[in-house]
Amino acid sequence: MDFVAIDFETATSQWTSICSMGICAVENNRIKEVKEILIKPVPFEFNDYNIAIHGITPDMVWDKPTFDRIWDSVKPYIQNKLVIAHNASFDVGALRKTLDSFGIELPSFKYICTVKLSQKVYPELASHKLNNLGEALGIDFSHHTACDDAYACAEVLLHILRDFRINSLEELEERFDIGIGAMYPGYVEPCKKNRQKRSTLKTVQS
Repeated sequence: MDFVAIDFETATSQWTSICSMGICAVENNRIKEVKEILIKPVPFEFNDYNIAIHGITPDMVWDKPTFDRIWDSVKPYIQNKLVIAHNASFDVGALRKTLDSFGIELPSFKYICTVKLSQKVYPELASHKLNNLGEALGIDFSHHTACDDAYACAEVLLHILRDFRINSLEELEERFDIGIGAMYPGYVEPCKKNRQKRSTLKTVQS
């Protein structure tokens, strides 16, 4: 399968305060690229709590581009692709709200939440946080570093594909009865833990 894992770190509790983006691109079930992009949040504010989580400080990003300036280089990674994220409601929500804040049209892609998926696949685990999944599956990474979190998220899905011999998104959806999420210009469809509970597309409210 081809897909891309994404992860965002934020400077404050505001979803639009993205200060780092991690990308892990997978082609034919092989990781092809892992990268991190440091971003100057707008407004330029940081909370000590967030800094303690991810270690990104204001001086590390004050001269970095804002999200609107890096979007043209990021969009090809996700446009018309399968996107995955661990706790996708946050990452997809942060992307949508940030693009809305800059007046940028939303891209089109399908997406999966690996939290919801791993809960179906590994119900025996007490926690499905990314660090706990990493430990259970033998994935070595630095938690809350955006590129490492994207890499770990990709590895979670790759483990599932290998372990259950799944070769397509359709097989994954059928095997675990998950609801695939989607984003289109002006619309968002949340991904669901159970496919039968999917809602219809709804207009995005900025």
